[in-house]
Amino acid sequence: MGLPPVKTCPTLALAPAVEAREKRRMWVSTRETFRSSDPGWANYISFIGLPRLTEVRTIDPALNPYVDRCGSLEVAAIPEMREALAALPRPERGRAYYLLSLDPELEPPPSNAGFRLLGHDLSDETHTSSLLNCGPWTGRLAPFTERLNQFGLLTLGDAQLAKSVLPEEWPGEPHAAVTVWALYEVEEAQ
Repeated sequence: MGLPPVKTCPTLALAPAVEAREKRRMWVSTRETFRSSDPGWANYISFIGLPRLTEVRTIDPALNPYVDRCGSLEVAAIPEMREALAALPRPERGRAYYLLSLDPELEPPPSNAGFRLLGHDLSDETHTSSLLNCGPWTGRLAPFTERLNQFGLLTLGDAQLAKSVLPEEWPGEPHAAVTVWALYEVEEAQ
């Protein structure tokens, strides 16, 4: 009895020069959803202390794993995304989605149709979500959790404000040094 074939994930040379990549912060991936009906949800909600959430969408692959463990592909511009999406696993309707993550301080929002803003996340350099995967927000951070949207994400204004408060509330904590990420669900027709 043989093992199933191993899924190979794409490697694309989409972004032009190293100098340009260092200034750009835009990634596309196929992610699994995480909902209240999924295994582990009750333990997660107990850990994070946000009982009103019913679904989480995040940059954090511990909560929204990469489909087939394919990771994210860097794209230098929205038009490149068509090639990247073709190289990624197709999302299974209702169980997975294409995620575009961009740094709104460096990248403008997509201007064409086919992108649904999910909200804004905050993560450290390892893409661990400080918002959704580092325990409950207390103190001056607690009011932000009252304004989370249906995916557990913030508005851009709240995310930027939380970014400035995190180092004061979590001094010396690596998860307090964050990037704000605008998260978009990409429609397959892109």
